[in-house]
Amino acid sequence: MNAKIPNTDIAIGAYLDARMKDKHLTQVDIAKAIGRKAQSYVSDRLTGKKSFLISELDIIAPMVGLPDSLALIAASVGRRRVE
Repeated sequence: MNAKIPNTDIAIGAYLDARMKDKHLTQVDIAKAIGRKAQSYVSDRLTGKKSFLISELDIIAPMVGLPDSLALIAASVGRRRVE
């Protein structure tokens, strides 16, 4: 069964990927910050295969220059075109 990947997950992943490059952060850096051992955990979320937890986004947001998960989500979704 192939479920459609939610647009929000795709937008968050794309936004974070771009900000991580700007800040010279790796997937390993993010994984360590959110208490995960595997870089693949972050990879699955950046590609939209799985969703980040809000609590994880609260940790990641300041790493990319945003105050919290709500600001990160707003910035991410603001980047995509609403159809």
